[in-house]
Amino acid sequence: MAKIVTNKKGFKIIKLDYNEFLSTGGLSICDGCCKLMSEGYHIPVLNSSYCEKDYQEWLERAIRYDEDLSYEEMKFKQMKINLNIK
Repeated sequence: MAKIVTNKKGFKIIKLDYNEFLSTGGLSICDGCCKLMSEGYHIPVLNSSYCEKDYQEWLERAIRYDEDLSYEEMKFKQMKINLNIK
């Protein structure tokens, strides 16, 4: 089941399994390494999805910019509606 994930930098993240990625129109392929994922992380501020390894590497170097917050919120809400997350 899709789950909202917290992190130390405050990014809005949704963890999805293979079937949930398919239900959103995605192919469950990591945007970082291009490998098939059985589960992964949707990153609304990037409008991308990463496997565990690539997500952790991205999170270490990512910087949260104030000017991205409205875009992140819009993409996060769209994905929540698509996945029927309350």
